[in-house]
Amino acid sequence: MLIGEMTNPVSFALNRPGYLAKLLNLEDAGVLQRLYEQCTEFALLTDGQPPALTAAREEFDVVPGGKTTQDKYIFGLFAPQDDLIGMIESIRYYPDDQTWWLGLMMLSPEHRGQGLGKEFYRAFENWVAEQGLKQMSLSVIEANDPGLQFWKGLGFEMLRKTEPRQFGNKTHAVYVMSRAVATTA
Repeated sequence: MLIGEMTNPVSFALNRPGYLAKLLNLEDAGVLQRLYEQCTEFALLTDGQPPALTAAREEFDVVPGGKTTQDKYIFGLFAPQDDLIGMIESIRYYPDDQTWWLGLMMLSPEHRGQGLGKEFYRAFENWVAEQGLKQMSLSVIEANDPGLQFWKGLGFEMLRKTEPRQFGNKTHAVYVMSRAVATTA
């Protein structure tokens, strides 16, 4: 199945009752910005500074070379009260036509440690599998050991470690990781 023939490009459910992931658009930048601000510790770890006031707005426009905003998917995770508590930013067909790249996943601090992040990722991967892609890839900065352990726990394997590069006020080496997408039954 090709991406243009998506089975459900708008949302996917988690196994947890009342939790739903919905495709976000530019009009959702305000609510997404609040999530960025709740997750300030990640911005401080990565960039050495709090998220910019325009971070969520810019998230909708930033794509790697050779890709367009049509290739970008930002899903928001909504709790039963319809509060945005998490997000996944991703790029289809990157770096090749069988891979979906996960650029960023955030979960509000009060919802961590309950298995919700794993459920969110697995539901996302199931949705990606329905689109016919075969592989998920992502990167983790070397300083983010909890993130590295999280992704390893989900079956991601390290492909390589990059040379250090600049992220805001900080410099980090990056672990590039990948895993085969579970096929849908």
